[in-house]
Amino acid sequence: MTVTEATRYTPDWLAQIDPVLLEQELSRDPYPIYARLREDTPIAWVPSMKMWLVTRWNEVRQVAMDSQHFHGASDPAHMRLFGQGNVLSSEGELHTELRSFIDPHLRKNRVPAYVDDLVRPIARKVLAGIKDKGRGDIVTEYLEPVSVRAVGDFLGLKDVPSDQLRRWFYGLGAALVNKGMDEHGNFLVPEPQQHADVIKAEIRGIVDPILERVRSQPDNTGLSHWVHDATLDGKPRSNEFIYPTLFVTLLGGMQEPGHGAASTLLGLFSRPEQLDAVRGDYSLIDVANHEGFRWISPIGIYTRRVVGEVEVAGVKLTEGEIIAGSMASANRDPAQFPDGDDYDLRRPTKAHMAFNTGAHACAGRYFGSAIQRIALEEMFDTLPDLARDPEGSPKVHGWFFRATVNLPVVWRV
Repeated sequence: MTVTEATRYTPDWLAQIDPVLLEQELSRDPYPIYARLREDTPIAWVPSMKMWLVTRWNEVRQVAMDSQHFHGASDPAHMRLFGQGNVLSSEGELHTELRSFIDPHLRKNRVPAYVDDLVRPIARKVLAGIKDKGRGDIVTEYLEPVSVRAVGDFLGLKDVPSDQLRRWFYGLGAALVNKGMDEHGNFLVPEPQQHADVIKAEIRGIVDPILERVRSQPDNTGLSHWVHDATLDGKPRSNEFIYPTLFVTLLGGMQEPGHGAASTLLGLFSRPEQLDAVRGDYSLIDVANHEGFRWISPIGIYTRRVVGEVEVAGVKLTEGEIIAGSMASANRDPAQFPDGDDYDLRRPTKAHMAFNTGAHACAGRYFGSAIQRIALEEMFDTLPDLARDPEGSPKVHGWFFRATVNLPVVWRV
């Protein structure tokens, strides 16, 4: 029998959590909730979010890979923030066109040709500004600035200050993770969406002139390629066509490398012998980052819309329903990753789902990983004795986006 509102299953303990409190608990630490869901049920209905949630590796991968029954992200918070025609929600010819101009310069064989010249000067400049301090927050003072500057310069936003770029992705991110809704379909906490509207207007005010300039004077920036490359009719793309996917990129692309590097470093701090090994052999940084992405996935959730009746873990889903796959939970599923709550770069290498999989796998995974690797290489070169500050405490926050957002450190001057 097809599932109806009355037969949707929500574990009693989950149903008893106040919706606002649930999002607060998830933001504080989602992993205990994910672990309990993996143990209780492979698929659960979350009433306040109006969607199904899958948390085990097999089901998370099933939904991500099945483009016949599931189409791109379409939950209300996603569509309210990005709008129609964004790369995450699009399918078919539109998705193919979007990826045709996004992907080429981000492919594994293209990134090495330009990434060092782009990222290393940025990293060295930021490090030069902090190396004489002896202590600081390595996330806000180094890793985030390098991440946003590298992605911003790649896109063609060189004149936008790094702090402004950071403010953009934090503001957009707060709206995307704000999933709670009442029975009438209104957001329980509307302020994040309202604030994101202000930020998007600010972005348009700055980016509109850039798009107009590259439309008549193409250059080698990402935005110029987006306007001109692989067009179906040979004409430059409009601003309105570009913006939905630009908002996606300004959010996911900018935060992921810096926050991924921070989580890798936090994990290495928990394994001093592994930190020493990485300091002595930079070829281990890619392995360390791979494990860091698995351990704390910067983007922890994807959403899909059901487009044809399908069964997931014995539950029949109907057209139009929304289902979320917790990549963060799948990446700690003990059936796939024993002792998954622990960071360990020595664990046997397996594919993780931090970059999603299937048609909507992250286009920037190679570019972002390269930014992250270079940022850590330059940091270890300049601050070779970097250590956790015994007087400070790291802060890890979020669930849809989860990141080490503060990491106090010390080093010898």
